[in-house]
Amino acid sequence: MRLEAALREANRQLEGLESIVLTVLLLSLVGLGLAQILMRNAFGMALPWADGAMRAIVLWLAMVAGIVAAGRFKHIRIDLLSHLLPPGLARPVHGLLMFLTALICMVMSWLSLRMLSLEFEFQTTAFLAVKTWMVQAIVPLGFAMMAVRFLFGVFIRPPPAEMVYAGAEESDTAATDTANQARIEPR
Repeated sequence: MRLEAALREANRQLEGLESIVLTVLLLSLVGLGLAQILMRNAFGMALPWADGAMRAIVLWLAMVAGIVAAGRFKHIRIDLLSHLLPPGLARPVHGLLMFLTALICMVMSWLSLRMLSLEFEFQTTAFLAVKTWMVQAIVPLGFAMMAVRFLFGVFIRPPPAEMVYAGAEESDTAATDTANQARIEPR
């Protein structure tokens, strides 16, 4: 139980950091886009590097949003097996699936590091003095962070609304009903 509590605290801190990063990226994207529109309409000119910067911000937004989705159990799931499982197997299967997903994310991180090393060798520029490899560094980092979040999912039980396994839904609903009855009925 101590491990789960420690992981929940680390998870909470990561969520706070991710929210800050998402906010900064989104505000930067909107601000840069608005500046481009205003400059084009008011002065007939634009920042030549802004389109490249906005593309980079969109990539970073997508990867950080993927990390957030993984951490909150809001990622896209293809769930064919869980509805057929008996209630007692729901949590172990969830843990196994989280572990396998983390493993896939680790492989993707490794492969994207190889891609990043090629970009580093070419030293192409994305915009201004920012190199393409710097922009693409979020890909291996993002997949590594998703792997961490999925590994947390092995040990942290998702909220009842996100636990899609049939047995877990039933047991969580029964526990909630019992708790609600205890509050309503005086003893």
